[in-house]
Amino acid sequence: MASTDSSTTENVNWHTFNDRIDPHSLISLIPIHRSQNVIVIGASPEGLAIPIAKYVYDGKLTALDEDQTVLEALSVEMSRLNLTNITPLNLSDDEVAAKNDYVDGAVLADVLCATSGQKKMLTRIARQVRKGGWMLVIDWIPVERITDHGPARSYRVDPQKVMRWASEVNMIPITRRILGSSHYVHVYRKHD
Repeated sequence: MASTDSSTTENVNWHTFNDRIDPHSLISLIPIHRSQNVIVIGASPEGLAIPIAKYVYDGKLTALDEDQTVLEALSVEMSRLNLTNITPLNLSDDEVAAKNDYVDGAVLADVLCATSGQKKMLTRIARQVRKGGWMLVIDWIPVERITDHGPARSYRVDPQKVMRWASEVNMIPITRRILGSSHYVHVYRKHD
């Protein structure tokens, strides 16, 4: 999961995600509604938790991260912005399914490349999404060359694998995009 320090928290820029991706353009791709219950894996205040929590102002958002300092930074931003619909939780991916109820939507942004159990993470989160719900997956495009940013090639997940794993848990793709030269995005809807 993404980590942060206090200097990063003080200079949060809400108009970018990972310094390259506009969170509002991602939100426009998902079938999200203001009263939904959403789970976001990766709770960095620079990521998608805050923009999505603002969008689901009549709902609630559970932000999960394994790094306690990230959760603390999110709590500081929540207080500063007077956001009361976010619940930050420190959980490992093994505990995700056991500790949360069914959700209307789920977001996995740059987390598959950061976990050793990539298929396990995706399928556990997908199983938490109720019928008709959605899942947004954003991750790094696998590349053959060495890059100056992002995870090593060996950690990047092929988007075809993501599609196969999602289909195994009744997630039907509703959109697939390439974002710049570094990320792919998939949006799925749960079908049973």
